[in-house]
Amino acid sequence: MKQRRLIVASLLACGMAGRAHADIPVSTELAQGIQAYQEERLKTALGHFIHALEADPSNHQAQTYVKLIAQKLQERQIRRAREEEVLILAATSKLMEDRHMDTRSVDRDLQQAVVTQKEREEADRHAKCTEAQMEAQLGRLCVANDLVLQVIAQDSSNREAQKLLSDLQSQIRRTLDSRKDLALPERFALEGFYAYGQADYTSAAAAWAQARSALDQSSSTEAAHQVALLHFDAYDQTARKHVEDERLALKARTLFTDGMESFEKHDFDKSLENFRQVALLNPDYPQLGAYLVQSEAAVERKRTSDMSDAKRQETAQAFAKGMGSLEQGNYADAKKSFEAVLALDPAHPQARLYLQQIETQNPRSTDPEAGKQHYEAGLIAFVAGEVEQAIREWHIALRFDPENPKVMGAINRAQRELNSSKELL
Repeated sequence: MKQRRLIVASLLACGMAGRAHADIPVSTELAQGIQAYQEERLKTALGHFIHALEADPSNHQAQTYVKLIAQKLQERQIRRAREEEVLILAATSKLMEDRHMDTRSVDRDLQQAVVTQKEREEADRHAKCTEAQMEAQLGRLCVANDLVLQVIAQDSSNREAQKLLSDLQSQIRRTLDSRKDLALPERFALEGFYAYGQADYTSAAAAWAQARSALDQSSSTEAAHQVALLHFDAYDQTARKHVEDERLALKARTLFTDGMESFEKHDFDKSLENFRQVALLNPDYPQLGAYLVQSEAAVERKRTSDMSDAKRQETAQAFAKGMGSLEQGNYADAKKSFEAVLALDPAHPQARLYLQQIETQNPRSTDPEAGKQHYEAGLIAFVAGEVEQAIREWHIALRFDPENPKVMGAINRAQRELNSSKELL
């Protein structure tokens, strides 16, 4: 508190000294101060609020903003001091280590600084909740929601933030029901925050889309600025991701149900297609692996029913050889192997696809579409339990699309699973 009073006192002095007294109405000072505050020009904002208080010392709004600014500046000062402390201790420890000096004392201080970080983070969260309460008192409910949701994102079980969010939900509802003078963008923004707090992401995304639409009449720069002031942009992205995830989950459930119906009717071609699409949407879908394997086996039996065991084995060996060559970037040998596969089994789907890739484009150039095909083939193989085959497909996918982060993540996951299974043997 003492430090905050010192900050306020020094800023008051700066604000008073930096501007000559002028006969400006309190309402104008407040409006200019709020505008500067929203744009994070805190010292300018403080100057306006100081002059508002000179004219009306009992003005509650100006008093609250002054406290809010002091708190923000204090938090910034403390945060900088913490960061500098850790940086200095870490640099000192490294310097002493390079000079073969005893670093134990410095390391203990550094460890203590790291250990107390959790306590400091908790204090920061409490400060944000306090700031949110002040913003709510000023009627800036979008800002208050943003602050509380930031705390919950850091600590989902934070009781203070959860209580504040509940209170804000009630305040938003009352505001929406009683305030007929709200500008449309703010009304839609608040409707979005209310729905978001209820985990109704579809309604939240729809409300924020309406807020953007209402702002589109302004210039693109001004619209972006107004969206920033309404503080919903990050949550809009999260809400839209939830909506998309729900849509894909529903699609996966529908495809799996259709696949099961086809499977029970022994229409394995159709069930296999459905289960493969489910695998692309959600490789971890419950029971998918077993039904995918059974459908593939049934389709494979039907496709190769006229082939002898020796011919099937020869086809499998030729395909494996082609995949090995493709993985190593030896496209000429891969082409020969896949041609051999098709000579033995003209209906072989993967051999036909990979041969077409080799023949229609420069294999040494990037090709995201080809990479996607191998990535999807890897997913299907992985779900079917063919982990090594999946890894091979994904390595080929990387050759075609080196920048795809999904591929590397899939390889790492499959490799961990493969290593774990080998350890159990």
